[in-house]
Order: sequence, then structure tokens, then C-alpha cells
Amino acid sequence: SRGCPFHCIFCVGRRMVGAKPRYRSPSRVVDEMEHIVGLGFPQINLADDLFTFKAEHCREVCAEIRRRELTVRWSSFARVDTVSVDLLREMRLAGCHAVSFGVESGDPGILKTIRKGITLKQVEAAVDMCAEAGMEAHASFILGLPGETPATLEATLAFAERLGTRGLNYGFHLLCPFPGTEVRENTAAYDLRIRNHDWAAYDANRALCETAAVDRDTLDAAVGRWESRFKAYLADMITRLGEGRATAEETAQVRNMERTVFLYEMMKAEVLENLGWQAHSTPDDGVADLAARTAPILPGARTAAQLHPHLELALANGGLLRETEGGRVRWRWRDYL
Repeated sequence: SRGCPFHCIFCVGRRMVGAKPRYRSPSRVVDEMEHIVGLGFPQINLADDLFTFKAEHCREVCAEIRRRELTVRWSSFARVDTVSVDLLREMRLAGCHAVSFGVESGDPGILKTIRKGITLKQVEAAVDMCAEAGMEAHASFILGLPGETPATLEATLAFAERLGTRGLNYGFHLLCPFPGTEVRENTAAYDLRIRNHDWAAYDANRALCETAAVDRDTLDAAVGRWESRFKAYLADMITRLGEGRATAEETAQVRNMERTVFLYEMMKAEVLENLGWQAHSTPDDGVADLAARTAPILPGARTAAQLHPHLELALANGGLLRETEGGRVRWRWRDYL
């Protein structure tokens, strides 16, 4: 955004006409949100990286949600220099629970190089404003940007950790130079070396390129340390859940993550497609039978008991559909989205 040569996302709230954003009407935006809620989805993310850029439009969307008394939990992207406590409070009243900021780096020089157009003070102020408004603040950082050195890398890691003590949830990605972007077409000018051209690896989770001062292994190690800490955090939360010490919010977070992983693994393995028609061998609605057939197919030590409640919820929410014919049953995913 604002001249950044790396990536931009434009989605629900706006459409781009040349270099100028054309905002869609608040009623159209909320029409779509209302439709999605009607399909049974409990949460929506407004994937417009500048949703708060035009404050009045943001306020009108929030007002329309409240006018319709639409009950939905949603989140959005934003720039740190386009939020205020008042605006965040209005979003919170309309059901928004979290705002995600693309911070990219904790080094002012790198922010200038990538033409991000923000300052570290603005980042800190945005995090504090979210806390004051009762909003969750999330931030993403990109490691391996042009000009990255061991010093700038440590500055970014330290900046994120410091803001974490003030309530920021954060994560790290690695520069992913897609074809057609300025950073890929001018690697020499940006002092970058692309080391991997396998498109299957372009998920921003492992280092694909390096700078003169920081190699791929160093970048991967930095992300690896953060991932290890995050996994330890999750493991502790799961332990407390098993001991009955987890909060309701933590319990919901763990269950949602488990459900997401299970269902993703089922879709990736095309479990339902490969099962076809099966004899209905259990006296219940067939979910127990489906869980028993599915668990051995999935990676890891999966059990039918672990999978069963997630399939029950998917069936109740309408994401999982059951067809019966005589004593047989066939399962499929709802496919019109």
C-alpha cells in the first residue's frame, strides 16, 4: 500500500480504478456480510488492507451493521496511521474484535526502503489505541526485506516482543518475491538473491531469498525460534485445558484450531470423495461411523473420539452434508461457496 513494491490486498471494502480506490456502498458490503452469516459462518474477515483508510466509509459500514442488528464476529486489516480510539470503538460496537496491521519491520531504514510510509511511533500508538478501545491488535512482520542485516533482524524481533508485552499478537513471514513485483524484477537494486524458484514453496513461511548480510538459514532460524515459542504456548494451553484450568476463551481457541486442522486434513486427503457410498453401520446419525473410517486416513495419531465432535459440529452448521439411500450413507462438503 502507498507505493509499497511488495504486495497489496484489495477485497471486500473497495475496488481499484487506476490508482484511486472506489469504495463500494456500505449497504452492499453489509449485504454480503449478512449473506455469509446466513450460510452459517460464525466469523468474517474483511480482507481490505485499507478498510480504515477512509474513516467515514468505515463508520458507515459499522452503522449499517448495527442498524440491521446483524450479530456477527468480524475482523479487519488496517494501517497503523489510519486508526483512532473513537473509530476502533465504533468498530468494536459493530462486532469487530480484532484488527491486523502490516508492520513489516522494526527498523526505520527498511520501512523507508520499502516505502511503507509509517513510523515505529505510529505502530506503538496504534497498539495502545486498540488496547484502550478493547480491540485485539495483530501485526505481521516480514523478515528478509531489502537491507536486512543481523542488526535490523534483531531490531524487528525485539520490537515485536516489546509490543507483545503491551498486548500485541504478532507473527513473522519471510519475503516472498512473486513474479511481476518490483522487488523480484529488480533484485540487484534491492541487494537480494532469490534461491528458490519452486512455486509450491512460495507461501512466505520459509526463506526463498537472502540479502548480502543475512542468509536463508539465519532467516529460517529466526522464524523457527518464534514458531517454537508459539508451539510451547499452545502446548501449555492444551495442558491447562486437560487439567480444567483453561479459560473459556482459551478452550474455544484450542477447539477451533483442532477443528480447522482436522477438516483441512480431510479436505486435502479427499476423504469424503474417496469414501463414496458406505453401509450405515451405526445406530446414530452416522457421524461416529464416519469418524471411525476417517481417523486412520489422517496423518498423526488421530482417533475417532478426537474427530467425532468436530464432525458433529460441521454437520450441525451445515458445512457437512449427509445423503442416505436405503441402508447406505454418503457424505459431502457443502460446495456452493
